[in-house]
Amino acid sequence: MTEPQTAQGSRRRRRRGRVVAPLGVLALACAALAPGSAVADQPSPYEPGLTTVVEVTLDGRKDYERLTALGLDEVSHHGGAAHDGGDVEVMLHDESDARTLRKAGFSWDVVVEDVDAVNRKARAQEAAAAAAAAADPAARSDLPTGRVSYRTLTEVNAELKTLAERYPDTVKLFRLPRPSLLGTPVYGVEVTHDVDKDSGKPAFLLTGLTHSREWPTTELTMEFLWDLVQNDRSDARITSLLERGRLVAVPVVNPDGYEMSRGLIHEQKRKNCRVVDGQVPTRAQCAAPEAANVGVDLNRNYTAFWGGPGSGARTVDSNYRGAAPASEPEIANMIDLVNAHQVTLAISNHTPDERVLRAPSAPNEPTPAEEAIYQQLAEILGQIMGWPAGPWPEIYYDASGTAEQTSFYTSGTFAFTFENTPGHRNNDRFHPPYPSVIDQYLGTGEYEGSTAREAFLTAFGQASDPTYHAVVSGTAKPGTQLSLSKDVSLITSPVTLPGEPTPLVLPVDDRVETTMTVPSAGRFSWHVNPSDRPSQAATANVKETWSLACRRGNGAWKDAGQIRVTRGQEVTLDRSALPPSC
Repeated sequence: MTEPQTAQGSRRRRRRGRVVAPLGVLALACAALAPGSAVADQPSPYEPGLTTVVEVTLDGRKDYERLTALGLDEVSHHGGAAHDGGDVEVMLHDESDARTLRKAGFSWDVVVEDVDAVNRKARAQEAAAAAAAAADPAARSDLPTGRVSYRTLTEVNAELKTLAERYPDTVKLFRLPRPSLLGTPVYGVEVTHDVDKDSGKPAFLLTGLTHSREWPTTELTMEFLWDLVQNDRSDARITSLLERGRLVAVPVVNPDGYEMSRGLIHEQKRKNCRVVDGQVPTRAQCAAPEAANVGVDLNRNYTAFWGGPGSGARTVDSNYRGAAPASEPEIANMIDLVNAHQVTLAISNHTPDERVLRAPSAPNEPTPAEEAIYQQLAEILGQIMGWPAGPWPEIYYDASGTAEQTSFYTSGTFAFTFENTPGHRNNDRFHPPYPSVIDQYLGTGEYEGSTAREAFLTAFGQASDPTYHAVVSGTAKPGTQLSLSKDVSLITSPVTLPGEPTPLVLPVDDRVETTMTVPSAGRFSWHVNPSDRPSQAATANVKETWSLACRRGNGAWKDAGQIRVTRGQEVTLDRSALPPSC
């Protein structure tokens, strides 16, 4: 797929702005050396104590696979899919990373000699801007909140509470069932008109900060929440969206990692705080210098196709998948959240590579039966952002155990990853200076025409459009609770486990169960995902049914039969089909 002009232009600007490294570091940027050669085995002249970004040039898939097998911190990919050649940026955290890359026979250019120094300068500028904005309202930004600096975790949680208190009819605060590894609560909100009524609206899921260092993702999510409530009843489009649909938002999926990165303890941390598989760490263990790059990549820990291409099997890998599917409480939380709502469309926000990504995420997945409509939605969002849009392997790189895969293969949810705010424009990668956040949200300045606000509003509208999901409608006694449920069996990729001689495909069983309450008029229209869902084995959908149950008050649930409904279809439920007690 051809990159749009905006992406090409950013790449040209980055090349012109390349940092000139000291002679000692430039000595690393030599011609490719054969792995194991005497020169390659010499100690690297890498500058100790620096976090450095280098650009590695690859020659096709074999080079990509060799690079990925090293488990290094790949931070940015340019020129289409990484495995088709082009540039891959790698972050070197210590001398051993540089030595590993050199011994493997790769050559590179130094792009940013000291990433942390660039970031320290940006944080100082933001602190000065925040002080100015506190003293003079005219110095505030054009964001809904007027912010000019990144939030802390404490500020995020306080704002979520404020939103629920200030707009009680529209915002409901919830706490996910599992705390993080360090015992930190994980919060989210639901936003819709009459938010406490379980009325069967379709859900749009918006999440931020799965990866610790990707701070803009929290900012974009939080600003969208404020945008909706501040403009409700005055902006007809937003009013309609909140009338027809329900936003479910989790601004910080990975609170421990965020605290470590945003608190500048481990600023470039990618993963969560897992130090040893199966053991709950202490905060001190996560904050220890040797734990800077330890942990599980949470976007490789989802269940469907877990352990496949683009996920690391070693704890030292930057994309380490974890000990088992959904082994991490942060991801078990997200799976339960999706399974308890009819999430018809989802966006997981990331940085920094200017792409809209969808399943398939890895080459061992089949082409989806509904690929045309899935790609159509991706391209609509991609056009708004000015980014390439499509499957991970075609326009980015391989990844397994991602949020898209599990939502799509469990419920047929049209799920996407947004790669926001290309930090390579500022030589700081994952959390660029805060003006980049402002421009990305509003589509102004350096991101003119690439507006996350418009993309989120459009996605909310797509989530609410029954063309893209299904509807179960009918009449029943007011106050009757209805339930739709089904047991879902997913599979991982073939994985080799400790003590096992051959790769195994692991089964992962889950339950999807959602409820709604019949309104006072007695007529309901329940927006749901299709009962049929994508197959993990073939270009087809698995034909399944929803199990319908009902109850009155706190009575026992009564079986009300099976419902099969496909995408774009509305099934009308005959009231006589419900048990008399309902």
